[in-house]
Amino acid sequence: MIAAASDALVPSQREVARRLGISHTALQKAAQAGRIAQEPGGGWDVEKVRARLAASSDPARKTAAMVAPVPAQALPPPAPPRSAFVAPPMPEPLPTPSAGGSSFHNARTANEMLKAQERKLRLDERRGQLVEKARALMLVHRLAKEERDAILAWPARIAAELAAELGVDAHRLQTLMDARLRQHLAERNDVRVAVA
Repeated sequence: MIAAASDALVPSQREVARRLGISHTALQKAAQAGRIAQEPGGGWDVEKVRARLAASSDPARKTAAMVAPVPAQALPPPAPPRSAFVAPPMPEPLPTPSAGGSSFHNARTANEMLKAQERKLRLDERRGQLVEKARALMLVHRLAKEERDAILAWPARIAAELAAELGVDAHRLQTLMDARLRQHLAERNDVRVAVA
């Protein structure tokens, strides 16, 4: 039994790297980081090293050699052929962390989704579909001021013409129109623009 255990151990770190299909440097870095370690007898157990590397590696960077082979009977049946029309995927909500904490995959997925949303916002801004809130409020304020000034100038422009048609004093008509317009604008003074 002791002889069988010693046969499973590999004395060289380079040989372990060759059997796993990874670089010797990558294996050295994993050993320095404490992700893998030699057996107490001084050798390397290839299967234990494979399992430890697979458990502590970034899932997106795992090589084929790190993943344990899947038996043929465990493979799922082939997917049926898809139709020519495929509906675009619906955007998925950000994953919520589970009660025991967020897994590496969930955290990475959330990070990638946030990056995609940020890129979309920058693209919308470049296309002119988004503007800064402060700039939008300034433009609305400027437009409202220009409209208010135009409304207040209106009695002076039209009072003489209306007074001639009605047969009344032009100055008195202009004064009345101006007073009523100012009263109306004062009543509307509390209107505020809210941009979320």
